[in-house]
Amino acid sequence: MDSFKIILSRNGIDESFHNIELVDNKSNKGFDYFPRSAIKPFQLLPLVAEIKKRELEIDYSEIAIFCASHSGELIHTDKVEQTAKKYSLNYEDIFCERQIPFNADSYKNLVENKNPFTKLHNNCSGKHIGMLLLCQLLDFDINGYENLQHPLQQIINKFYEELFELDNIFYGVDGCGLPAPYLNSLNFINSVSKLNEWDAYRDSWMDVFNSFIAFPKLTAGTGRVDTILMEKSDQDLLIKAGAEGSMFFTDLTNSTVLKCVDGSKRGVEVASMYYSLSQGFIDESVYEEFTYGLTHNNQNTKVSNTWIGLRQYTGAADYSEPSGGWYWDDGTPMDNSASKLKYQITIALNGVPDGDELVSVNPVTGPASI
Repeated sequence: MDSFKIILSRNGIDESFHNIELVDNKSNKGFDYFPRSAIKPFQLLPLVAEIKKRELEIDYSEIAIFCASHSGELIHTDKVEQTAKKYSLNYEDIFCERQIPFNADSYKNLVENKNPFTKLHNNCSGKHIGMLLLCQLLDFDINGYENLQHPLQQIINKFYEELFELDNIFYGVDGCGLPAPYLNSLNFINSVSKLNEWDAYRDSWMDVFNSFIAFPKLTAGTGRVDTILMEKSDQDLLIKAGAEGSMFFTDLTNSTVLKCVDGSKRGVEVASMYYSLSQGFIDESVYEEFTYGLTHNNQNTKVSNTWIGLRQYTGAADYSEPSGGWYWDDGTPMDNSASKLKYQITIALNGVPDGDELVSVNPVTGPASI
């Protein structure tokens, strides 16, 4: 597991810190967390597989809106409503409630035109329409479909147990009311390679992946980091954000989970941009354009800086959780490292000691030299 820290400084003084955990296919240790909405590409697979099994007509835009955490823009609400009508579903039956749109322009437009917020504006409305559809296909009563004990959620739980190779998955409740699994990040990303080869779900998984490539704006929205990264990258990437600082990347071969420990949306967004830049998914201009909004005020005056480059080395002699083993990229230890700094003392002697010898004291830097 890799870790790094994002620091926002104002006029030379560090103001805010965000600790980021990163796990990828090369990691030998993961962390336990709630993926939240980052799990949606997996959560909707039983639905997509059932639709394909019945040879029903479905397109990538519908799959994208099923997997979306959308911003409540017109392209989203129209798609949710159209999809509900196509399958003879009533969007008022979804469990999630009315919500102010994430998108500021959509919110402003509704207010100015004195139009109400509806369940369509809920960022999870597409997923819930998908849940109603799967109930319809399996002839389940929709009452209580949001509960873990409901037959619908039991089917999804069984799928999760097979996919993540776990028994007795622990669940919380997500913001939209559906069960939220608590998983290890390594189980989460390793599931991609399993899906790539799993006969029962491989084709459905490819449809989900391709829906993100074809309709990145439907899965999130204007100005959203996951949409920006998918649109700007030259590579085909599925990127899905989740609440409380969760982000998932995969190109089907390499997968990565980022988690901002304090749950900050800003933290995981900067981390995702930085990670994408370091991997060559985007160029410097995309990163700079995004971080401009964080470092400049409404008068376009630069008021702060973001710094990335502090990493936690698990092999360092002073490593401990959560505050030990932190070093800047130049090898300088962070001041709050768990162990006291070790010092190297050099005494230069010339001739016979007379009490005026020069003594220099320098901190030993870098985890490799401790």
